[in-house]
Amino acid sequence: MMTGGRTTTGRWLRGVSAFALLCLLSACVDARLNTAVLDPRNGNGDGLGGTGIKQAVVSPRGDGLGGTGILGTITGFGSIIVNGLELEFSHTTLVEDDGKPASLEHLRVGQVVEGVAHPRDGKLYLDTLEIQHAVSGPISAIDYAGGTLTVLGQKVRLNLGGDKAGTESFKTLQKDDVVSVSGLRLADGTIMATRVDQRRDDGRTIVRGEATSVSTTNLRIGDLDVPLRDVVTTTPPKAGSRVFVSGRILNNAFVADVVAASGGFVGEVKEVSLEAYVSAEAAKGGVWTVNGMTVTGASLPAGAAVNDRVVVTGRLGADNKIAATSVTKIKTVVSLMQARGTMRPAWLRPDMGRPERVRPPERPERPQTVRPERPQIERPQGNCC
Repeated sequence: MMTGGRTTTGRWLRGVSAFALLCLLSACVDARLNTAVLDPRNGNGDGLGGTGIKQAVVSPRGDGLGGTGILGTITGFGSIIVNGLELEFSHTTLVEDDGKPASLEHLRVGQVVEGVAHPRDGKLYLDTLEIQHAVSGPISAIDYAGGTLTVLGQKVRLNLGGDKAGTESFKTLQKDDVVSVSGLRLADGTIMATRVDQRRDDGRTIVRGEATSVSTTNLRIGDLDVPLRDVVTTTPPKAGSRVFVSGRILNNAFVADVVAASGGFVGEVKEVSLEAYVSAEAAKGGVWTVNGMTVTGASLPAGAAVNDRVVVTGRLGADNKIAATSVTKIKTVVSLMQARGTMRPAWLRPDMGRPERVRPPERPERPQTVRPERPQIERPQGNCC
């Protein structure tokens, strides 16, 4: 497809550096309020980085009578750090990327993931983990000054926190470039990006979000109308429900292939740890729904406002309601990283259980210095033109 004299291949060659733009999230949290940084280590060794999120969901019994459902942003590795929890993995952990088979090496800081873990020996071990992009497709509009994109009718906000390198990387994106966006939605449906990856155009597009209207012929997510004719529908969508849609762009129009209900964990879940933004209703003391589940019990932290970022911890009942034990306000620090190579650490490997192989003794950890005011930056090498 030719657009403005540029072919899809030309756009890819121009963007051969394939940067990944990771957005600083801290500005969405009121700076006047006390917040915490999700860091994999802290002084007391509990791995929660001072978040105040307790690993009460971890039981030493490992009885398999109910797992922990997790939805949140990857903030670190070693184990996989999500919502302040250290999630272990093994060669049996099933990994998917938007429903397609993947591996642990596909994981990146800033991605939103959903998984189920079970306790064993005082730790949480992942059974399943899915990378869930909020939207993936061509950019139809871009506002460099405002720091926003539009992808498949979804408004995407990039909070760069005044970072110069991130801003310059953002400015290399152009209309019709194909990107995969990781992030959660604000109260108005805007996606607050935690990671944006420019990718090769393979024709596949996806979007996750609330179906604001549904008829027999189409449904609407954000500003995207999804025709339902000749579409494989695994679960009939309802207005207000969360849906996953995959499809392709044909003749400049979106054509859906699959429409499915989104939300709900794979396997039996008793406990949950969910990252979300405070909705307008919740801020007023009304009903609050997170990932299709109604939150009851614990109240919001003092001073919490619309679009504050929180982690909800609690027990999931049979009626799909969360009896929350805590709602913790967080401030997440995410870095800017190059897309290729840098986020595949050698230690992110499952334990294949080879007793004959002797591992070297672990080195004592050096004290970590947390500097939440400025993200770490790794810029792509060479010129991108």
